[in-house]
Amino acid sequence: MRFAVAGNPVNHSLSPALFRAAYGNSEDSYGLIEAKSAEEVIERFRGEGYDGINVTAPFKEGVLGFVDVRSELDIAIGAANTLLMRNGSIYSFNTDYNGVQECIKPFAGNGKKVLVIGCGGAGKAAALAAAGLKCQVTVVNRSLEKAQQFAEIHSLAAGRLNDLITLIDRSDIIINTLPSNLELIDRANFTGKTVLEANYKSPQIGRLSFITKSTNYISGKYWLLHQAVDSFRLFKRTEPDFNSMLLFIENV
Repeated sequence: MRFAVAGNPVNHSLSPALFRAAYGNSEDSYGLIEAKSAEEVIERFRGEGYDGINVTAPFKEGVLGFVDVRSELDIAIGAANTLLMRNGSIYSFNTDYNGVQECIKPFAGNGKKVLVIGCGGAGKAAALAAAGLKCQVTVVNRSLEKAQQFAEIHSLAAGRLNDLITLIDRSDIIINTLPSNLELIDRANFTGKTVLEANYKSPQIGRLSFITKSTNYISGKYWLLHQAVDSFRLFKRTEPDFNSMLLFIENV
């Protein structure tokens, strides 16, 4: 069977190595698809004979317009990160939702205040995942209108990016899903907070000198791990070797 991860850029992805850790000496292949558009992702998925692909930024929202069957969760979030080919039809799924929940579950619940920075595919999945754990969720985004529209549909709150430092102060858990750095974040105080960052290659908050000593910091590698477990189950219909996956993530 053939699998891949699609995005742009995608050469930094740990997913191929994580797949090998999950299934050991499997004869299946897991490659990279660097595309220029969501449409190209779908064209290559169909044309190059893949059985399933993971989708990363910036195509999680865009691919939904090209799939044949969407899950209810995909529709609610407005994004998908896993696509399967079944009898010539493309099915979409979102495993980011569970990936985020697994990361923050020990710190969430009981009305904890969660701030999600970013309202792209990852941000929307994170917001609904936190809401599913009974947290009070606020979403901030460079486009306030996009955050407001999403928040209104799902009974969440939307905040202004200019108020980011105050919103961080008032939150228990911060989930940063922005793909690039934001100057305001460098000026914020994360003492006593739980922080999850989607970007595991170049994390902004994780590189701050004080962050590991004063904060419950969760690397995006663990988000990657937990969403991959569900994705790989969908791909192979068998359980991956979680311990090997975890060992890889902890040592990479």
